[in-house]
Amino acid sequence: MGDLHGRTAESRAGVAAFLAGVWLIAAPPVLHFSASLHAFRPYWLSMGLAVVIMLIGMVRAMAPLDVPLVRPITIVLAAWLIIVALRAGDGGSAAVWLNQLVVGVVIALSAGLALLISMRQ
Repeated sequence: MGDLHGRTAESRAGVAAFLAGVWLIAAPPVLHFSASLHAFRPYWLSMGLAVVIMLIGMVRAMAPLDVPLVRPITIVLAAWLIIVALRAGDGGSAAVWLNQLVVGVVIALSAGLALLISMRQ
C-alpha cells in the first residue's frame, strides 16, 4: 500500500509540473506580451525551461517511481526558474516575472513534497 501512496504522490507532482509548464508558456501572452520578436526576448529562457519541465512532468506522471532521478532534476529546474525570475532586469513585464516566480515555487514545493513522501517509505 505504501508503494501505491508513493506512486500517487509522485504522479500528482508530475501532473502539477506538466500543468505549470503549460501555464508558463501561456502566461506571457495572457498577462502581457506583444507579437513582436523583441517582446519575446525576455521570456525565451523561461519558456525553454517550461518545455523541459513539461516533458519531465509527463515522465513523472506516466512512470512515477521508475525514473527516480527526475525528482531532483525537477527541483533544480524549478530553482533555476526562480533564479531567472529574480534576475528580471531584462525588461519583461513585472506580472509575468511574478507569475514565473510563483509557479517556480509551486513546482519546487510539489517536487520536494513528493521527494519527502518517497523518502519516508
